[in-house]
Amino acid sequence: MKSAKRGGNWRKPSLKKKNRWFLTRNHFLLTFVSMLLLGFIGISSYPYINQRITKISIIGDLNHVSRSSLTDMLRNKVKSGYISTDLNELKNALQTDPWIEKVKIRRVWPSSLEITIIEETPIARWGVEGFLNSMGKQLTISDKSKLVNLPLLKTDFLTAEKMMKQYQIFSEQLFLSGLKIVELEYDRFGSWRISTTNSIQIFLGRDGFSEKLKRFNQAWLSALRERLNDIDHVDLRYSNGLAVAWRENRLSSVEIDEYKQYFLFSFG
Repeated sequence: MKSAKRGGNWRKPSLKKKNRWFLTRNHFLLTFVSMLLLGFIGISSYPYINQRITKISIIGDLNHVSRSSLTDMLRNKVKSGYISTDLNELKNALQTDPWIEKVKIRRVWPSSLEITIIEETPIARWGVEGFLNSMGKQLTISDKSKLVNLPLLKTDFLTAEKMMKQYQIFSEQLFLSGLKIVELEYDRFGSWRISTTNSIQIFLGRDGFSEKLKRFNQAWLSALRERLNDIDHVDLRYSNGLAVAWRENRLSSVEIDEYKQYFLFSFG
């Protein structure tokens, strides 16, 4: 009896194993047939889905980029279908224009492309003729009449990218004073000079800019801003102080002597 019982128990696992094998085989067979069917449907419907592009919409407030030149370029580039058109390649081609900052492209069923373009914004003048965006990339502008009030960056010794970066740092550090930079110059000695609104010049020297401008903001908010029209320049090329030069044609000698007494700041 024990022997027969053992025999019966031995056959049951074998039957279960056989059933599992049949189920697995059927599963793979069903998957294979489904893939073939999907592939057939995809191949047969691809020509319908991949229709020729019939419309391209350009969205964006364009002041420096010509819509007609963009349309001509796109007409030459877009020769594939709705699916086969390489959007990344098209995006890279558009961004070769120095005036285009960002491009977004999306497909619109059944046969259209929607292209959103964001133009670069001129941040500063660069030398005599040029203009720079926020990254220090040079822009070519034919009509300069609306941009003459942009700040001027001047140097023959640094790249446009480094000048723009330093302009942004100085602008942020002067934020508390309320003064805006109208000209920034880096000379052959490695020194920086800032001209601000109200024609005030700030001489920074070659290093320690953060501490120097903190010192300037402190002096400006405590006393200097009350006499801003009388200031010619502020010299920050000191280790722990600053000096103020006054516009003598606006002040009497007595006033200048008085200001020299009170506006030679020391923070040491």
